Order: sequence, then C-alpha cells, then structure tokens
Amino acid sequence: MFAARRDVLRAKSGSLAQTPLPLLLHALLAEERSATLELKLRNLEKRVHFDAGVPVGCDSNLLHESLGASLVSKQKLTAPQLHALLGDSAASGKALQALLVERQLVSGFELFKLLQANLGHTLLDIFRWDDAQWRLLPLEDVATPIRMNTTQLVFTGAAQLPAETLAAHFALDDGQQLALARNPQDELKLSAKDTRLVQALKKRSTVGALCALPALSRDEVLRKLYALCVLDFADLAEGVDARLTHPTPPPEAAVAPPLPLTSGVPLLDDDEAVMNLLASEYLSFRSKDAFDQLGVKPDVPAAPLQKAFLQKCAALSPTRFAGADAKTKAEVLLMVYARAFGALSDPEQRALHLKRREHHEAARRAGGAPPKAAAEQFKIRTELLDAQAQFDEGRRRLDAGQHQSAVEHFEFAADIEPKGRTLAWLALARFRLAPDFAGPRSLSLLADACTRDPSCEEAWAFRADLALALGRWEEAADAYRRAGKLNPAQPRYLTALRGLGP
Repeated sequence: MFAARRDVLRAKSGSLAQTPLPLLLHALLAEERSATLELKLRNLEKRVHFDAGVPVGCDSNLLHESLGASLVSKQKLTAPQLHALLGDSAASGKALQALLVERQLVSGFELFKLLQANLGHTLLDIFRWDDAQWRLLPLEDVATPIRMNTTQLVFTGAAQLPAETLAAHFALDDGQQLALARNPQDELKLSAKDTRLVQALKKRSTVGALCALPALSRDEVLRKLYALCVLDFADLAEGVDARLTHPTPPPEAAVAPPLPLTSGVPLLDDDEAVMNLLASEYLSFRSKDAFDQLGVKPDVPAAPLQKAFLQKCAALSPTRFAGADAKTKAEVLLMVYARAFGALSDPEQRALHLKRREHHEAARRAGGAPPKAAAEQFKIRTELLDAQAQFDEGRRRLDAGQHQSAVEHFEFAADIEPKGRTLAWLALARFRLAPDFAGPRSLSLLADACTRDPSCEEAWAFRADLALALGRWEEAADAYRRAGKLNPAQPRYLTALRGLGP
C-alpha cells in the first residue's frame, strides 16, 4: 500500500504535506537512522533527535513545551521558583534538571517521568503540522536522552493528523478488504476498542465492515487503520497474500544476551531511593566530566579512584534490576563509569580531563551572569513564542478594531497551541474582518473549537451568534442552550432562545 516507503529518506528534505509524519517516523525506525529531524511551520520550529530510529529528545521554540513551563503547569514549581532557578542555572552553569534534583524539588525518578511525558507531548503536537517543512541533519548531541517507543508514537499520533492529510494519503473504498500482516499486540499498548479492530482484521474484513464496528467512529477507525498500515501491521488482503507467498527473511541481528540476575541478591526495582539515584545519574551523566561521573576530586590517588569506581558499579549494577527500562539505564551507566575509570587511570588522559575541567571552571567564573538578568533574558527570548502572549495581543488589537492584525496574532497563538478558546476568537476575528466571505468558514472553525473544548462558553456563544446571523436557526438554538448551561447567569442566551421561538 505504501510502495514508496523505502524511498522516503532518499530525499533529505520535504514537506509533511507530501510525506506525512507517520510515514517519516516509520522510515527512520526501519532504517535505524541516527539523525536530527528539523521541522518548521512558519515561525514554529522543532528538532527531533533520533538514535537508531528512536526519538531520544526534542528541542522546541514553544514556551509551553519547555521543561520549566511544563513543571509550572503541572504545579511542580511556582513561576517565581522557575524564574529563580533559571537565573541560578545561567549563573552556575548547572542544568535546570540538575538543580531540581539537587534542591530536592523533584526526585530523580519523578523528573525522568516528567521529561518522558513532556517529550511525548512535544512529539505528538507535530502530528497536526500538516504543511510543515522538514529536513534531515546530522545527529546533534542530546544532554538527557529519553527513549520513546516510535511504534506507539505513530499509532497514538495518528489521532492528531488533520483530516485533509488522512484523506489525501489513505483513500480506500468501503469494499476493499484489509488483513492483518502481523500481530501488533507485542509492540503496541491496545485498548479494548483497538483489540476489537485487530480481531476484525484477522478475519479479513472490508473497510466498510471495519468502520461499522461498535464504539468507534468512522474517523477513528480510518486513523487507526492508517497507522497500522504505515507500521506494516496491516495491508490490503492481496498484499498480505503476496507476503505469505514470497516472505522476506528477517535480517540477522547480533543481540547480546541479557545479563543474568544475581541469585540470592534482592532486586532494586522497588527501592525508591535506588530508583531515584538511577534516574538522577542517568539524566546527569552527559553534563558531568569523568571526575564528577565517579564522584572523585581531581587529585584522587589510584586506590581511592578504583574504590569509587567499584562502589558506583555495585550500587547500580544491571544484574540488580529486573525491569527492562531500569536495566538498560544501569547498563549505560556501567559503561559510563568504566570509560571514566579508564580515562582517569591513564596519566595522559587524566591530564587532558583535568585541563578541560580547569578551562570550564575558568570560563564559568568569567561568564557568570546575575541570576535576575539571566532569567529576564530567558523571558524576553521566549515571549514571542508564548501562545498566551499572542492571544492577549490579538484580543487587544481586536478591541481596537485592528481586525487583520488581530487575525494574525490569533493564528500564531493557534499554531503554537490550538486551544478551543483560541480558535473561537480566531473565528470571530476572521468574521469581523470579512463578514461576507468568512461566515461559513468561521462557523466551521467554531464547531471545531466546541469539539476541542466543550466547556468553552465563548466558543458556544460565538457559534450561536454566527449561526443566527447566517440563518441556521437550529444550530443557533442548540449553541445558545449549551452556552446557557455553562453560564446560567448570562441572560442574553435565554433572551436569544426566546427570540428563536419554541
């Protein structure tokens, strides 16, 4: 079905309109490509870093996707705390993550989970960038790699794809028959509804029959089918038959056997203190030099150096963990400690590491900025990419009668974060700018705003007013009722309903 998939990465750049993000992500995974994927949508920019096809980090110029803003939104930090931490980070040269754990504002394990959730949110947001431009760059260094499940990301992200993208790249007739090429249950977390869809695919159902499954809308089914086809879990029935007739032998992979569990020694997965230590060490090792990785002073003698190395290895030995995620982190740290010990045991390498450390300390002392000034610089840099700042400016300009400028600010705010309230005001601004031309388009946008945020009174009120202006009486009455339920104290909704009659 996706015959050109193998050719996706031959081009080093393109548009998501021609190469949808699910196809691009799966191509990177299939080829185990290590690269940085740069994506630009007008003023928005993100850079996703891939290690062997797996997303391990993402840089975004959207304020609400920064770690600090995310922690404030989750009420893990207050805005003044973040402001002070950013200043201390700039002045000390320590990463924000390190300061959070060092000052016990969050535990190491909790920080790792927060970083993982923030990365997932940042990546899922890209699925709605239907006309973004992309290009592949050499892999950039990632300070704290957080590995994501690419397969699950594609399956979940398909729900965010614009309807136009889905229609352009997944046009199937209801009579076409789809079949399961391989079982996705080992690689995907499936809900009960997803499992029902997979079971139907096993029976080689038509697209029409699949879309008629209970508890799933046609749009949901088509999005899930698209993801399953992109990921090679499903295909047209004739395509699956062709694979069975001419199977492709799987490539031989040299995978090292897992380290055996140490018998008689208690596992550490349930020890909260150890899991916090594991997460903290994993998140911070890239920002440390060899001395700090082993926790020793620059003048440490040979015997204490060896003792520190052995203690580090014993404290977080991979054989002490049962969970795959914890074991993987411990194995990475084991290699980090071994490299650090090897470097500091060699006189020439140790002298080089010592010189680098001294240079870094001198540069930090010379370039340290006052905390308040550093935090203020951060605020200035990111304000233009703050959805709330753009929304507020759009409101101000709309009130001033500057309709064109208001539309531009609301559009920018919607690009950054397409909340229902933002879309509602964008629709209102477009209608005021061109009432004769923008009416139906604005009403459609208001319907989208109501779907995204059913609790947004402004979306229902604007929708009711515009539907009334366009003569859509039933839609206006329903929207006034919904707005009235959200705010019974507003009399104009009831007045409008009385005017529409019974």
